[in-house]
Amino acid sequence: MTASFPWVRARLSRRIAFWIFLNFLVVEAIVLVPSVLRQAERLGLQLREVTSAKIQWLVTMQAPGSPEALLQEVKRLQGPTMVADLKGAALYRASTGELLGGFGSKPSLRSAAAADASLQGRWFPGENAYDGLWRPQVLRGNDLVLIVRHNDAALRQGLLIYVRNIVLIVLGIASVLTLITMVVMQRLVIGRVLLLHDHLLRSGTAFEQGMPADPDSFLIPVAASRRADELTDVIEAFNRSYQRTSGEMERRIAAEASAQAERDRSESLLLNILPAPIAEQMKRGSHTIAETHADVTVLFADIVGFTALSSRIDGDALVVLLNRVFSSFDDLSERHGLEKIKTIGDSYMVVGGLPTALDHHAEAVAEMALAMQAAIAQVEAPVAGSLALRIGIHSGPVVAGVIGRRKFIYDLWGETVNVASRMESNGEPGRIQISQATCRKLAGSYATERRGQVPIKGVGEMTTYWLQGRLAS
Repeated sequence: MTASFPWVRARLSRRIAFWIFLNFLVVEAIVLVPSVLRQAERLGLQLREVTSAKIQWLVTMQAPGSPEALLQEVKRLQGPTMVADLKGAALYRASTGELLGGFGSKPSLRSAAAADASLQGRWFPGENAYDGLWRPQVLRGNDLVLIVRHNDAALRQGLLIYVRNIVLIVLGIASVLTLITMVVMQRLVIGRVLLLHDHLLRSGTAFEQGMPADPDSFLIPVAASRRADELTDVIEAFNRSYQRTSGEMERRIAAEASAQAERDRSESLLLNILPAPIAEQMKRGSHTIAETHADVTVLFADIVGFTALSSRIDGDALVVLLNRVFSSFDDLSERHGLEKIKTIGDSYMVVGGLPTALDHHAEAVAEMALAMQAAIAQVEAPVAGSLALRIGIHSGPVVAGVIGRRKFIYDLWGETVNVASRMESNGEPGRIQISQATCRKLAGSYATERRGQVPIKGVGEMTTYWLQGRLAS
């Protein structure tokens, strides 16, 4: 059904069809009411004609001489063999309207109605009766008016059949006319409106989900309308609006993609400069970021003889070498859950235990220091051959924060940082010097060798140790 008549599936089309159908019904009903009344009059006259033939026979053959005799003869007509529908009668004096007699159910029609020459009877639906009227001319010129009451059952039955047939015809005609009208409207209006409706919904959904793969597939071919009218103007306006919106959407998506790529690059750069938690604080608009950490482990590493090496090789080779070494250190710091703080020249600084607390920060830094020594041994310098590292480690409290407004950096301050730096600068190539504070944290898990008292600038004499490796389990 919907394939043959696509308008059936549309709510608007169904409403239009309903109102068209209802309009035809109303028009037919207006015509039907007087038609039913005329049919009722015809059926009443048919009912009267049966009685009229009997009355004319009585007047002609029986020739009753008095009103009483006429009423008696009419009364004898009651019965299934004569006039089965006869319920009663009344006889009036035509000139005066005087009731001369009657029998049975008294008619509601009065003798005064005889003044209307066209009136032959009247139906009284509320009384289930039809009253027929006979004037003096029919009654052999006597000054009499006879009104006979009939049962209207036959009239009602005939009228019911008539109304039923008319209603069926009206419904059929209204249905056919509605169908024809809707088929014509489908071609002229509804089909094009539904096409526009579907394209609007599809294009709206496509815009909500992002640009469609083929934007032109949402345009409505104007040639399909096959006529220049207001609806064609609407379709052309839709196509123009869609193309304009589609172009704006493409530009917006491209701009958003570019902005997102820029945000991703900015965030990547930010994460290269700052730890992730600190970067989040910066993005939330925090202007002053400073935190005190009660217990962390700081490592400094320096490539031995790098300053002399830099004067013997060209700049490109120097940068490539540094990048190779420090990239391997970056991988190690990420693997051990440590935070790289900075590189200055050939020096590398990393910390364990911040910005996120780490219970085994000393062990993690020790593991990285050992791995750094192993990694640097695999690197060959272009002129000097193998390289060596001095590494210093110390544990204690620090203050961490971001300084600068444009070229900001994340850095550490405090005596712990100074001591860790002195552990490196007072160390020996290829060895890892640790403070007594760090040694206590590694006790039982790592092999250490006591170096002795070492003068530390700004602190004084300190007992230091060489970290040799992890103890066997």
